[in-house]
Amino acid sequence: MRHFNHVHQNGFTLLELVLVLFLIGLLASAGLLFTEGQQDEAYFNETQRRQTIIRDAIIRSTARVVNGQPELAGFAVDNGRLPYCLAELVASPFDLTQSASSPGFYTSPCDVSLELLKPTITASGVRTGWYGPYIQINPEQDGVRRFRDGYQNGNNPMDPNYGWVVTLAESGTEYSAPITAPINPPAEIFYLYSEGYDLSTTADDYPSLGNDDLIVADDWLAPNSFNIRFVNTSAASAISNLDSSLDWTVTLAKSSGDPNAYTSDFTFSPPGSSIPARGIYEYTVAVSSSTAFSDKLPAGYYIVSTRCDDSTATSPASCPEMTSSPYTVMVLPRQQFGPIRWNIEP
Repeated sequence: MRHFNHVHQNGFTLLELVLVLFLIGLLASAGLLFTEGQQDEAYFNETQRRQTIIRDAIIRSTARVVNGQPELAGFAVDNGRLPYCLAELVASPFDLTQSASSPGFYTSPCDVSLELLKPTITASGVRTGWYGPYIQINPEQDGVRRFRDGYQNGNNPMDPNYGWVVTLAESGTEYSAPITAPINPPAEIFYLYSEGYDLSTTADDYPSLGNDDLIVADDWLAPNSFNIRFVNTSAASAISNLDSSLDWTVTLAKSSGDPNAYTSDFTFSPPGSSIPARGIYEYTVAVSSSTAFSDKLPAGYYIVSTRCDDSTATSPASCPEMTSSPYTVMVLPRQQFGPIRWNIEP
């Protein structure tokens, strides 16, 4: 009699295989969603970080102290205006060309009709002009420096804002990129936002519309009024020749012959008939400029000079002897600077 050994083979049923594959797919999907969430958060955080870098490149926070003085630096301090595009912050001197019409200027990388003053240090040590790059970044493979957002938008090689959306504003008037002509009076507000991962919707824009004012007027502008402190340096004699028909002028300039100098021609009303010996009289004035702000003064370092002119006096009068020499002042955002000391003698 033959005997047969029956071998029982155990395996997965079709239902069990389907269930296992379903669980594997579910775990893979969960892992993918988790990874994508982490990636989106990383892009978002990097966009925030880069916005902070752009803000510091335009105007540093004066809350920082360097050598006992508030730190006053950035594009706005050097150039007296906000950048027309991000390329003005990122470009290196090797990327810029000399203006064909103005030897002392570079052609702006924003547009050929815009200019940047070449770097200059005055005899009194005031620094003015374009001292870029204000953001240090290595060139990409095509040799162009681009400071993109955290989502790496900005593949258009002709876009000087590298995918960011930039808008400037002055007195309620907005100027959207591309800016092809100087804004005068200069813009006071700098708007900046990233279009996020999805360029076709605004749901992931950062910051959201209405919260994208990266730089506002108070971040880099100061009140344009200040006090003049007239000081009688004589210990023995009063000053009596303070006549309102004299032409009293205070000038704040970045350099000698600065075309954007801020000047104030004001009528001086003497305190009674004279300033006594060693006496002081303060007078509040406002600076102005036909090419600049009507009620603000850009933060920065300025050369202050004072002048009295009696050639236009309507009555017999002569300017008192002046002993003040040009000197440098620091103008901080939000703060009224001064008083400016004006030494005069009988």
